[in-house]
Amino acid sequence: MLQIAKPLAMAIRQKRMELKYSQEFMAYKLNQTQNAYCKVELGQTKVTLIKLIEICAVFEVDMQEFLRPVLTPHMRMAQI
Repeated sequence: MLQIAKPLAMAIRQKRMELKYSQEFMAYKLNQTQNAYCKVELGQTKVTLIKLIEICAVFEVDMQEFLRPVLTPHMRMAQI
């Protein structure tokens, strides 16, 4: 089973910090509480496809920016 929750959460947090967005701003844009958004970044809440699309829209990035680094290590292992 793919373990992508933590790497995805870390990638989301890294991008947010890179853009200098606060958790409060992200929570507002995603129509959720800051506490709920914090759990996403900590990997305590699984990110649904819909939520990932919404996060990417806020960041104005393509989903591949998050999925490629998260899935690439698993793809290499599958080829072995």
